[in-house]
Amino acid sequence: MVRFIAALLAILCFCSPASATVPMSDLLCTYSGPRNASLQDIVAASDKFDCSDSKYAVDGPRVWIKIPFLDTDLQAGAIEVQGDNNGLTTMEVHAVLRDGTVRSSKFSDREVVENWRPKGHYALPVPGSGDPKIRQQIETVYVAIDNPRVASSISLIQLASKEAWDDLMLPLGAMFGILCGMAMMPLFYNIFFYGALRHSFMLWHGVMICGTVIYTFSSSGLMFLAFPGTTLTTKFLLNYWTLALAIAASGFFLVRFVEPGKIDKKVEAAIMLTSMIPVFVTAAVMQANAGYSMNTRNYYHASFLPYFFVIMFTMVHAARRGSRAIWFQIIAWTPIILFGLDRVARGMDLYIGIPALDYGLYFMLVFETIVLAFGVANRIMKMRLQNEKSMREQVELKLLADTDGLTTIANRRAFEQVFRDNMKRRKFDHIAILDIDFFKKVNDEYGHEVGDEVLRVVGIVLSGTRHFAARIGGEEFAILMRMDARSSRRENPASELTKVCEQLIKAVHEGVPEIRQSVTFSAGIAKIGKRQPLRDVMAKADKRLYDAKNNGRNQVVSFDISALPKPKAPDMVTG
Repeated sequence: MVRFIAALLAILCFCSPASATVPMSDLLCTYSGPRNASLQDIVAASDKFDCSDSKYAVDGPRVWIKIPFLDTDLQAGAIEVQGDNNGLTTMEVHAVLRDGTVRSSKFSDREVVENWRPKGHYALPVPGSGDPKIRQQIETVYVAIDNPRVASSISLIQLASKEAWDDLMLPLGAMFGILCGMAMMPLFYNIFFYGALRHSFMLWHGVMICGTVIYTFSSSGLMFLAFPGTTLTTKFLLNYWTLALAIAASGFFLVRFVEPGKIDKKVEAAIMLTSMIPVFVTAAVMQANAGYSMNTRNYYHASFLPYFFVIMFTMVHAARRGSRAIWFQIIAWTPIILFGLDRVARGMDLYIGIPALDYGLYFMLVFETIVLAFGVANRIMKMRLQNEKSMREQVELKLLADTDGLTTIANRRAFEQVFRDNMKRRKFDHIAILDIDFFKKVNDEYGHEVGDEVLRVVGIVLSGTRHFAARIGGEEFAILMRMDARSSRRENPASELTKVCEQLIKAVHEGVPEIRQSVTFSAGIAKIGKRQPLRDVMAKADKRLYDAKNNGRNQVVSFDISALPKPKAPDMVTG
């Protein structure tokens, strides 16, 4: 447990365990030679080794690295050669003793994979270093790498204590596993929320998460633990492709995530264009064959630079336009860009740098995923609130459009819509048109305020019935009458509406005491036939309303009075 905590603290401080490794970047020398050259030939040509600053600019079927074995700076026990395993194939490790004796080990590409260390390193034992007597005699270590694909396979070479790194395997593996798990968690709620809300930025964020997790899983070496049959070429391509695709997804995520109008259209186009450059460059230069050269790797890393600069401009640009969502990108992406610029510079071999900074990149990738997860959650909440506000406004507008402002019951527009719906559902079977008798006289004698109060009381009473009522004119109301099976056997629509009119008379009398005489109502009723248009039903009900008016008012008419047989006139007597 103590070693586990010590390892994590060392990594968090971006430092490799000092007692476990001795950096050799300043001491090693390189030589590019033919594949069939023996170690004796290489030792004999030691004056051809390059120890200058250009020693990493090597190419060829086999590259030799000469490393002085500084025994006093290393821990006791077996020693191993470590380095970046990206794109490696076969390798050899030779230990040259002071008496000229050579101890050699050859490793296939499969054995290089099996001897992996966390953060994408290989670890090949130095022959004889496990024996204290032989170890004291080792003078120089020669490493032969066949067809190296990246300069870091040479520049990051170091001699390390096997025991110290064996102790670090578990805590480092656990750390990378935890990082992958933490990065994966937001993916699940992204999937859940996308199923409900269908916002495309959730999909792009999911692609970013997948790219981050696969890159961490692959480059950290956990992939070799989960899938032992994985080749170094597969790991190499996964590292480069996942980063390129994650960057491309981040550009489309940014454009769709930030509030509309906060990023200029030209800037949006620049974001999407530059985010795709790494994908195109990766497709052009990253080939899974032996023709790949170390020089083309520079193009890959350089392809990220335009996007980084566009993103830095966009963050300032959107913040100045008042975007709140962009602050999540600023918090999440600023450290990523800084670590990314360092990684690009080292990837282009502009300087060796500190390899432990790669640990910082892993932490910042996971940090970015978590921060953006909070950003997505915040954006979803804001969009939900905005959507609820918009829905409330729509409901209010519809209510205003469908409601009579004075009586607060439906207006003619809403009445017509309900009638159209009734043609399918058949909830109402009669239409009644109701009119206030002598309403003009009420307005003239008591004033329009009292008249308006009468209309409000009528609206309150009608809205409390089981029928659907609407004000369709000044003092005229239309009612869609609902006659259930039980009531239809007991009473007809005219009786039902007569009771409603009685309620209205009583309510107006009690609610508007200024009016001394009773306010009465007249109504006409018509049955709604199947597929009968509203105009025809309304015309029939309106005609019966006029029959009620002409027949003395304060009554409900449900039949055509004009259709009744007229009484015979008496016979005329002539004489």
